[in-house]
Amino acid sequence: MAVNTILTTFLYTNWVCLFQMITIENNFTLHHADCVDILPQIPDNSIDTIFADPPYFLSNGGISVQSGKQVCVDKGDWDKGGTPEHIYSFNRKWLELCRPKLKDNGTIWISGTYHNIFVVQRCLQELGYKILNIITWQKTDPPPNLSCRYFNFSTELIIWARKSEKVPHKFTNR
Repeated sequence: MAVNTILTTFLYTNWVCLFQMITIENNFTLHHADCVDILPQIPDNSIDTIFADPPYFLSNGGISVQSGKQVCVDKGDWDKGGTPEHIYSFNRKWLELCRPKLKDNGTIWISGTYHNIFVVQRCLQELGYKILNIITWQKTDPPPNLSCRYFNFSTELIIWARKSEKVPHKFTNR
């Protein structure tokens, strides 16, 4: 019997992330380590699906609303953006390490906001991934825009891509 493996990555604290590998038998392995160190240890062509939630790079001293109160959005050093070059190289590195781990028909799902998702999209295309869809997640209760200088940030985006341009992926629309 073929084993379907899903790798979920939550990329936090600089290069540190939480990995959860789940098989169809509901076995799983949980790693809390630097993704640059862990990804090379995962066998190539062994993952069906990766879901990644990389930093959005929002911790820049801005403000938001939480429980009806104005709060600072600084989440920690792991979410500080730095230069555009830093954000690009961060995303390129982990996406480059993920690609060989996917099976030939494997897919990757990456969530983000406009703060990071377009850099992710560029890296995916440069690395040879095939973008299948951009999914819009509509937030039902987004925080209000306190500055009144922008529209509300009421959505997040999810990029769904596959490893290879020509190898078909599995999709069941039910």
